[in-house]
Amino acid sequence: MVNTGMYNLLAERFVRSYMDHPPGAHPHELYVVVNGGDPRSPYLKSIFSAITGSFLHHNNYGKDIGAYQKAAHEVPCDLLVCLGSHVHFRRAGWLDRIVDAFQNNGPHLYGCWAFHQPKDHIRTTAFWCPPELLKSYPLAVGDGDRYEFEHGNKSIVHHVNGLGLGCYQVTWDGVYAPEGWHHVENDQCLMLDQHTDRLGYQ
Repeated sequence: MVNTGMYNLLAERFVRSYMDHPPGAHPHELYVVVNGGDPRSPYLKSIFSAITGSFLHHNNYGKDIGAYQKAAHEVPCDLLVCLGSHVHFRRAGWLDRIVDAFQNNGPHLYGCWAFHQPKDHIRTTAFWCPPELLKSYPLAVGDGDRYEFEHGNKSIVHHVNGLGLGCYQVTWDGVYAPEGWHHVENDQCLMLDQHTDRLGYQ
């Protein structure tokens, strides 16, 4: 059962932070993947009405990763920015930073937070890449496969490296290949999520 009460509150926070800290000058379209809920819900539509999002429905198989895979197959775009329900913003221009990193470095996998343990991985709460990279991932990710997709032997980082492409960590002041991946201090986080919330980042 989807906890609509909690996720509605997270959606409201996302929209408030999006409006308070606009994404920037690059043109974009916002898609809201409704995981297991009703995309026709008047309340849900009212939450996103201020930023005119389009809605996709997903059956919640694979939860956030399943939603990203669905978006990769259905949203026409050059760059797909995947943001989990806990993401929120605290500085304007975050999308410009995302797009600039992509345009300056090429069609690779990028994320806000990257780690070497337990294996090299980019946190899947906030990452971006050409949709073709997600579409080329060989498995439809189920509920029990999500962490394998993020940091297991079949991770998206492992898959992208196998294609001969790179994986980069992006902060406000730099773009880092794996040898430069590091803990991102509060003021360098492009956005916030449930992990930075626990650290008290604001």
